[in-house]
Amino acid sequence: MLLILDQLQADGVICGPESLDVKRYAAHFSYAVALENTGETDAAIEHYRTALAIDGRRQEALNALARLGALPTPTPPTCNPSELPPYTPFSSGTFASVDGSQIVLGEKDFFIRGVNYYPRHAPWEHFFTEGNLDEMAKELDLIADAGLNTLRVFLWYEPLFTCAPEEALPVPEIFAKLDKLIALASKRNLHLIVTLNDLPDLHFRPLYTDWARYDAQTAFIVSRYRDEPTILAWDLRNEADLDYGARGDSGRFERESVLAWLTHTAEIVRTNDDNHLITAGWWGDAAETAAAVDILSFHHWTDAAELRSRIDALREQSSKPILLEEVGYPSWGEDGEAFQAETLKKVICTAEQSQVAGWLIWTAFDFAPIDSRPDSPEHHFGLWRPDLTPKPALDTLKTE
Repeated sequence: MLLILDQLQADGVICGPESLDVKRYAAHFSYAVALENTGETDAAIEHYRTALAIDGRRQEALNALARLGALPTPTPPTCNPSELPPYTPFSSGTFASVDGSQIVLGEKDFFIRGVNYYPRHAPWEHFFTEGNLDEMAKELDLIADAGLNTLRVFLWYEPLFTCAPEEALPVPEIFAKLDKLIALASKRNLHLIVTLNDLPDLHFRPLYTDWARYDAQTAFIVSRYRDEPTILAWDLRNEADLDYGARGDSGRFERESVLAWLTHTAEIVRTNDDNHLITAGWWGDAAETAAAVDILSFHHWTDAAELRSRIDALREQSSKPILLEEVGYPSWGEDGEAFQAETLKKVICTAEQSQVAGWLIWTAFDFAPIDSRPDSPEHHFGLWRPDLTPKPALDTLKTE
């Protein structure tokens, strides 16, 4: 079976809705598991490595090789540094600050009503490598016209920098796209929460134990944009608590290691940028981040009743602003859009009655399936469909 799939791939054959790479990865991984279960560890490692070579972002093969102490030596990236023009801010506005439990902008309380944003045809790691700026402009028009005021976006460092991570050598064309995204947001009076350290390496040079790889890159980013008021806050890392088992599973890292990294990274950001607020989007108990951040940000995927109790618990532990940074429900399957609209309405109403500092929906847009992988609920959390038509849920969020 493996030989047949490999030959079909070599011949350029297409078979079904999934790419052959998806099938080849699954076949090699499954065979490796079977070999490992029968004690044939060396042969299993060979097939885990083959699976990883097919798709280097899949966690199953990475975790298996890490568990066996058999991660391959990564190929060093090509070194092709070139000069990056200096950045000129697009906005002349004021920077956000914190007054008690509220975010303040221009001497007025600023309530965040926003969305987590990826382009509908370029989510996750495809954002800045494949995202189309003309499409982004149309998408941001819809977001602004809906009365929303904030976007949360995500920076994957790998395409932003070339070779020698400790030297933070930028890739000009990718930073140019980020610059233009900031300009698009600024023109539409949309503020940005920029999530750093997204999709990091947790295996070869792990984020939490190999600080040097990321420190210079983080310092470069926040220094470059330190004078840009369109940016509301830096988010140090998305759901880092999952890396130490916040969902009840066995995390790969110790809680103390992750929180030490968080404190360290907050210091780097503050040293290089004293204009912007800092937060960290936690899946679970955001109070764990309180010593390092200005805003407590948490993510919520259950019902409105549990949301109220979570907000009350956070307020008992800290007087800092509380941000519902991710909340969403897929419109997958029959009656999915009605369920999404009804549930979002209840949750957003609860959040506002609880006097949080704001909320951001996951996500702005449904994602068109990518990499020839099958459709799934993960693609259907948007307020707009891939054809840019609005879903019923959007009506529940409209502001006066």
